[in-house]
Amino acid sequence: MTANRRPDLGAPRPADLPHSTAFAAELHSRLEGGLGCVVVTGFPVAGDDPRETEMAYWLLGLLLGRPVSQSRKGDLLGRVEDRGADISSPVQRGYESSAELPFHVDRTDVIGLLCIRPAVAGGLSRIASSRTVHDLLLAERPELLAELYQPFPNDRRGEEQPGEQPWSGIPVFSRTDGHFAMRYVRRFITGSQRHAGAPRLTESQLAAMDAVDEILQRPGVALDMELRAGDLQLINNFSVLHARTAFTGGGGQGRLLLRLWLAFSGSPVLPEGYASLYGATAAGSYRGGVWPTGTVPADLGRPVSQFG
Repeated sequence: MTANRRPDLGAPRPADLPHSTAFAAELHSRLEGGLGCVVVTGFPVAGDDPRETEMAYWLLGLLLGRPVSQSRKGDLLGRVEDRGADISSPVQRGYESSAELPFHVDRTDVIGLLCIRPAVAGGLSRIASSRTVHDLLLAERPELLAELYQPFPNDRRGEEQPGEQPWSGIPVFSRTDGHFAMRYVRRFITGSQRHAGAPRLTESQLAAMDAVDEILQRPGVALDMELRAGDLQLINNFSVLHARTAFTGGGGQGRLLLRLWLAFSGSPVLPEGYASLYGATAAGSYRGGVWPTGTVPADLGRPVSQFG
């Protein structure tokens, strides 16, 4: 298996691996009910055959959840590396650039980033608690927090399926049946304004996003870390925001992370507004991802726990 090719989505969960299964269960518990972020060190990445690393990572992913596609290319195991993408373009992806990426979330339940090669310089991973941002706004700017519980237009960046509208209305913060979630990608929100049918952003909405960004830049709110070869970072996408500093070093031997997007049995219920992006909103369901044009997985909405 090579990254960016399409592994078998219907592959069964690995069996007869008691130690790996117990380890994955511990990771699952920490992602669902703990801090929402785990870093595993010492993952084997230095072997002669990169396919062995990819397969080991893929199998761990199957023990944690169920992979979803990360782009219109249908890549289930993606390569986060500089391919010269221009993130100012509304149809190019940040994971294929070397640019700084502001705090955001991805279209999945859990994100896995396995460092194969660190950057020559830069490329620090940054994480911040969504609940911390929420609670600081509640204490300091409750009127702006109320705005963030209302739908914001999100540009779908040409990744919508035929017949779907090119933007979705999703709140930044939500609580559904007691389940907390945050979705925030500011450049997708502001990018929605290129669509005539998208609601125009109000001054209050812009002020609310400014307040979110200001909190995220405060000392002590974010944790910066350098991912080294063999480090695996796992993030609960609805409770932890992530960002990246700009980096240098390319030419085919620069910074390389292997990425998994996983639907997760411990995921929260989402508001109905998420359905256009995620395909399903029930807790623990197979959902999310960016799929090739004309491709809608038959398993969307199926409980992740039911996959064999």
